[in-house]
This record gives sequence, C-alpha cells and structure tokens, in this order.
Amino acid sequence: MQARTKILSLVLATGVAIAVGAGILWHAHTTQARLRARLPATPDVSTQPAALRVALRSAEKTALSTRHTLDGVAELGRLYHANGYNQEAATCWRVLHQEQPQEARWCYYLADLHRAASDDAGAASLLDQTLRLAPDYAPALLRLADLEFKTGALDTAERDYKRRLVLLPGDPYARLGLARVALQSDRREEGRRLIEQIVREVPAFATAHNLYAEMLAADGDAESANKQRWLARLAGRFRDADDAWLEELRAWCYDPARLAVWASIDDLTGHGDRGAAFLERAIKLAPNDPRNYDELGRIHLELGHPDKARTQFELGIKLPDAASTLYVNLGQAYRDLHEPDRALQVAEQGLARMPDAAELQNSRGMSLQSLGRLEEAVAAYRLAAERAPTVCEAHFNLGNALLQLGRKDEGFASLKRVLELKPSHPLALAMLGQSELEAGRLDAAAQYLRPLFTYYPETIIARRLMPRWCLQAGIAAAHAGRMTEAESTMREGVTISPDDPDLHGRLGLLYAQERRFAEALDQLETYRRLQPAEPLAALFLGQVYADLNRTDDARRTLTDGARLASSAGQPAIASKCEELLRRLSP
Repeated sequence: MQARTKILSLVLATGVAIAVGAGILWHAHTTQARLRARLPATPDVSTQPAALRVALRSAEKTALSTRHTLDGVAELGRLYHANGYNQEAATCWRVLHQEQPQEARWCYYLADLHRAASDDAGAASLLDQTLRLAPDYAPALLRLADLEFKTGALDTAERDYKRRLVLLPGDPYARLGLARVALQSDRREEGRRLIEQIVREVPAFATAHNLYAEMLAADGDAESANKQRWLARLAGRFRDADDAWLEELRAWCYDPARLAVWASIDDLTGHGDRGAAFLERAIKLAPNDPRNYDELGRIHLELGHPDKARTQFELGIKLPDAASTLYVNLGQAYRDLHEPDRALQVAEQGLARMPDAAELQNSRGMSLQSLGRLEEAVAAYRLAAERAPTVCEAHFNLGNALLQLGRKDEGFASLKRVLELKPSHPLALAMLGQSELEAGRLDAAAQYLRPLFTYYPETIIARRLMPRWCLQAGIAAAHAGRMTEAESTMREGVTISPDDPDLHGRLGLLYAQERRFAEALDQLETYRRLQPAEPLAALFLGQVYADLNRTDDARRTLTDGARLASSAGQPAIASKCEELLRRLSP
C-alpha cells in the first residue's frame, strides 16, 4: 500500500512539474511573441557600413531569442539611438520602459529623443520620471532645469539648478543657470556675483566670459569687456556638460559622419584626445574617405606630433578624392619636421593634380621661403593671391616675404590688403603698427595698434606695442602742451602694463612739472622700485622728496643717485644730484 502511495505521489508531482514547465514555456513564448510584435521594423541600412548591418542582425537575433529578449531590445535601442534612427530607438526604449519600469536609463533616453524632436513637454515629463528613479543623476537635473528656464518656469529651474549644485559643488553649468535665472528675475547683482565667480574659478568656461563681457560693456567698461571676450576665445567653443549615459551610447555608433562631428566638437573644445579616437573609428568604417585622414592628421599637427600627422596625410593623399588641404597640411608637417625640401615636393605633387589650387601655391611659397628662396616664394605667393584674391593668407605671406627682401613699400601694401579683407588680422596689424611706431608716425600707428589691442588684449604683441605707443604719444602730447591728453594716454599705458618703468617715470615727471607732487611721488617711487639701478629714477624721486620737504628721504635718494650716475659714467646726472644735495645742506 505504501509503495502504491509513493508511486501515485511521484506521478502527481511529475504531472505538476510538467504543467508548471509548460506554463513557463507558454508564458515565455507569449512574452516573446508580444515583444516581437512591438519591435520596430528594420530600416533600410543598405547604404550604411557593413559593421552596422552585422550588429543590427546580431541584436535582432538576440531580441527574438527566448532567454535574452530584453538584452537584444536594449542592444537594438543603443544601435538605433547612436546611429540616428530615432523613431526605431524610441520604440525600443518604450518597450524596455514598460518591461523594466525601474530602470532610469530607458526613460532618460526617451527624454533625449523627445528633446531632439523639440517636444519640450514630453522631454520634461520623462526627465521627471528619470529623477524619481535616479534622483542623483546630475545630467538629468541640468536638462530639466534648462527646459524649465526655457519655458519660463524660473522658480522650478532655480530649484533644480540648486539640486545639481548640491550634487556637484562648484559646477559651472548650474552656476550659469542660476545666474541666468537671477538676471531674468531682475536680481542683477546676484547674477553678476555668480558670473564673476565662474570666470574666476573656472577660466575655461567660455559662456561665462561672454556673458560677463556683455555686463561690462553695458556698464561702459569697454576695456574689461574686450578682455573677457578674448578670454572666451581662449577658452574655446562651448561644450555640453558631461553626460555618462548619453556618452556611453557612442560606443554603438557606426556612422562615420556622426563620429566626425563628435571629433570636431572634442577638438574645438580641447576635450580628451581632441577627437582622435572618434576619427580613428571613422577611418576603419570608411577607409576611402580622405576627409577623416585630413582631420586626424590636423589634430596630431596641432598637438605637436608632426610625425603622426604626416602618416595620416600620406595615407589620405593616396585616395582618389584627396582634397588640396591634405597636400597643404602634409607640407606643413614636413616643415615642422624640418624637411622643407619634402614639403616643396608635396606642394608640387598636389599642383600636378590641382594646378589651379591657390592654397597649394601658397604652400609652395612657404616651402620656398623656408629654403631661403625668397624671390621664388614671392612669385608663388603672387600667383596664389591672383587665384584667390579674397584669401588673406597668401597676401600676408607675400607681404612678409617682400619685407624680408627689403621691399617695404610693396610689403606694406600687401599687409594693408590683408586688413581690407580681414580688419582684425593680428599679425598684419602688429607689423604695420610697429612700422609706423618706429617711424614716429603716431597717429598712423594708432590706426593699427588700437584695433590690435581691442581684438587681442591679452596677446604678448598687443601688450608690448600698445604701451610703447602710449609712452611715445604721451610724450608728444606733453611737448605740444596738451597736458590732459598726455596724462590720460600715459595712464592708459600704465593700466595695460603696470610694470613698465618708463611709463611710471614719464607720468611722474609730468605730475612733478605740474607741481602735483603727491601724484608724482606715487609714480616715481614705482619707477625707482622697478629700476633701482637707474640714476634718473633716483634724481627725479629725490627732487620730489625735496619739494615735499622730506629732506632725509631726499638726501638718501640723491646720494644714491650720484653714486649710481658716477658708476654708470653719467657725470651730468651725478652733478645734478650733487647740486640738489648742496641745496639741502643746512
């Protein structure tokens, strides 16, 4: 009896197991069928790289399997999203969001697609869902706050910018958002304080410099505004805040054009390897596209690796659609490698294929100039300028070569042509301004040096030439009796170059001549501090001390001035110091 009972129990248990198993299989089958019905139809990818087609087939196979369906859907979503198939990607993310509602990434990716479609309301709703699931994901907070600011919801935007700032203390994007909210809410001082904090603590954040420049310009401080614009140019192009979830999708990109765009953004913003890795992937996917070799080589060139650049350019010029820029850049790589003869060969090789290319004639001229063959370089530059009369580079190079040959009138004429084409060209402004300054034509020099300083206030050449002009123009104004003009011009120079001893000395002397001794003292003490071995600095300062009845200071300074002058073989200055000392004797 017991045996029959055991057998019956075993049979029943087996039957239950079979039934449960069948139920599981049936559920899996129906789930698979339901998901299969909801998957997007495969788009036409016949023109895309073979690697994308292979990846899509593999993902589809996984999505249709029994055990890994959702993994396959996720793989499809990433592939579609990363390669610009937004509708198909959205379908995949919606499936996953329904099947795995606790995974924040799926609604975040959907939010990104709604944002790309300019559906602000849909994007905001999905970002809210993302943050309920992942409240510490800072990029979602920034995107939501930006949307709220865009739609005028300033209070909630401010709240969400502050939430991001708690997660990322000091974050410039959140601070910028808070500054914009403050300015939009008529809290100007608060907004200004936040912007000043960004430019001080995050100098590479270009947007803050530009916004600060607008504020300074509105306040009438043109010089400081120009400085901020210059700092913005140095900082480079604006870059979106880091976003790990979106950036991880790039690993699934097989679109060479998209990879090239991301490379360009990284290059312009100085990010990571400047986009080199993206371009390397693009080259593997489209090995017959010369543009990517050109861009990758150019990045290596700018990073100071002309040998790596040369390799890319040489690969590029072998392709049938190679553009002239590949030859031009290869020539530059050879010149950087101190092989101007090879650079000349490359330019001539390019001209054999593209005889009318002005940029190749210009490159040929640069190589000839590097080889010291200036007359031939001038001829090449002239031909380049004739073929591309509105391009600055050939005109500038022509002017520079002519000046090296001592043909100043022709050289300056070419440089002026550069400024007709591009009034802000820094080297043309500097060369023409310096020439006029050295010739003593101060008004003419100002026509070049003032724009140079306005456009490029932080460059070494602008900060060297502009104070020189201020000194000479101030002296000329003083000699002509235009004392107010002389003072303002020299003070401008001191502001630009606060450690220029000659400007302090001349300005102090001007104040002393006008018997403005307190102001003279400040300038001449600075002059003496900057030039402690200069006898004139001691003489001028000693005179002012005497005029202010600071007799002990005057004696000490004049005594030192007489000693310095005697040692330097300047008897006239030594004699003047001794004469003043005698007058100070009791």
